Amino acid sequence: MDNKAFFKEAKFGMMIHFGLYSLLAGEWKGKRMDMIAEWAQSCFQIPIKEYEKLMDAFNPVFFGADEWCDLAVAAGMKYIVVTTKHHEGFALFDSKVDDYNVMHTPFGRDIIKEISVACRKKGLKFGIYYTQELDWHEE
Repeated sequence: MDNKAFFKEAKFGMMIHFGLYSLLAGEWKGKRMDMIAEWAQSCFQIPIKEYEKLMDAFNPVFFGADEWCDLAVAAGMKYIVVTTKHHEGFALFDSKVDDYNVMHTPFGRDIIKEISVACRKKGLKFGIYYTQELDWHEE
């Protein structure tokens, strides 16, 4: 079955979208933004070197790939799609290309690999969202 047919039949899945921007929750130095939170670096014009410091605080202690997949299955979902790297350029996977990734945070685990393995175990189709062209960390 091709992807288009799969999604038409599946109808229900989970999109997981988080990164360093999640720590800011749409606020920077006492100012709130009207846009969606993942655009905080652009909206507030946060310099790259300053934004990189968020890595020191990135530690999603409530992350649990198996638990998240169990919830998806219990709700009747057929797939999970995860943002692997968004516009901020921070990767939720172990990258040999750039140290700007989850392995260099207090969390220190490959989130994408863990979700991929859990999806396979639970029979969920696994997809990724990866931003290639728009990367503020590479500007």
